[in-house]
Amino acid sequence: MAYKQELAQKMIEAYKLEPTIPAGNSHDFRADDFDEDDFKDTAKKLISSGQITANIQNDYAGLYLAFRD
Repeated sequence: MAYKQELAQKMIEAYKLEPTIPAGNSHDFRADDFDEDDFKDTAKKLISSGQITANIQNDYAGLYLAFRD
Protein backbone atom coordinates (compact mmCIF):
# COMPACT_ATOMS: atom_id res chain seq x y z
CA MET A 1 0.00 0.00 0.00
CA ALA A 2 2.24 2.72 -1.24
CA TYR A 3 3.08 5.11 -4.03
CA LYS A 4 5.17 3.28 -6.66
CA GLN A 5 7.35 5.39 -8.96
CA GLU A 6 7.48 2.73 -11.69
CA LEU A 7 3.69 2.53 -11.77
CA ALA A 8 3.40 6.32 -11.70
CA GLN A 9 5.64 6.57 -14.75
CA LYS A 10 3.44 4.08 -16.63
CA MET A 11 0.31 6.04 -15.69
CA ILE A 12 1.85 9.34 -16.83
CA GLU A 13 2.98 7.78 -20.14
CA ALA A 14 -0.54 6.42 -20.74
CA TYR A 15 -2.02 9.83 -19.91
CA LYS A 16 0.26 11.54 -22.43
CA LEU A 17 -0.71 9.02 -25.13
CA GLU A 18 -4.44 9.29 -24.45
CA PRO A 19 -5.22 12.02 -27.02
CA THR A 20 -3.74 9.83 -29.78
CA ILE A 21 -5.83 6.74 -28.98
CA PRO A 22 -9.33 6.42 -30.47
CA ALA A 23 -12.23 6.56 -28.00
CA GLY A 24 -13.18 3.15 -26.68
CA ASN A 25 -9.62 1.84 -26.64
CA SER A 26 -7.61 1.64 -23.47
CA HIS A 27 -4.05 1.33 -22.22
CA ASP A 28 -3.05 -1.81 -20.37
CA PHE A 29 -0.32 -1.05 -17.88
CA ARG A 30 -1.24 -3.48 -15.14
CA ALA A 31 1.62 -5.42 -13.67
CA ASP A 32 1.69 -8.38 -11.32
CA ASP A 33 4.13 -6.67 -8.97
CA PHE A 34 1.62 -3.92 -8.07
CA ASP A 35 -1.44 -4.63 -6.01
CA GLU A 36 -4.69 -2.66 -6.10
CA ASP A 37 -3.72 -0.58 -3.07
CA ASP A 38 -0.49 0.48 -4.81
CA PHE A 39 -2.53 1.35 -7.90
CA LYS A 40 -5.02 3.45 -5.88
CA ASP A 41 -2.36 5.23 -3.83
CA THR A 42 -0.26 6.05 -6.88
CA ALA A 43 -3.23 7.18 -8.99
CA LYS A 44 -4.65 9.34 -6.18
CA LYS A 45 -1.32 11.10 -5.71
CA LEU A 46 -0.94 11.78 -9.45
CA ILE A 47 -4.54 13.04 -9.71
CA SER A 48 -4.37 15.23 -6.61
CA SER A 49 -1.06 16.76 -7.69
CA GLY A 50 -2.48 17.56 -11.15
CA GLN A 51 0.02 15.39 -13.03
CA ILE A 52 -2.86 13.49 -14.67
CA THR A 53 -6.58 14.08 -15.09
CA ALA A 54 -8.42 10.80 -14.61
CA ASN A 55 -10.96 8.87 -12.60
CA ILE A 56 -10.22 5.57 -10.91
CA GLN A 57 -12.65 2.96 -12.21
CA ASN A 58 -13.27 -0.68 -11.39
CA ASP A 59 -14.57 -3.43 -13.65
CA TYR A 60 -14.48 -7.23 -13.86
CA ALA A 61 -10.71 -7.15 -14.54
CA GLY A 62 -9.87 -4.78 -11.67
CA LEU A 63 -8.94 -1.14 -11.31
CA TYR A 64 -8.09 1.13 -14.22
CA LEU A 65 -7.85 4.83 -15.03
CA ALA A 66 -10.50 6.50 -17.18
CA PHE A 67 -8.91 9.52 -18.82
CA ARG A 68 -12.10 10.48 -20.64
CA ASP A 69 -15.60 10.94 -19.23
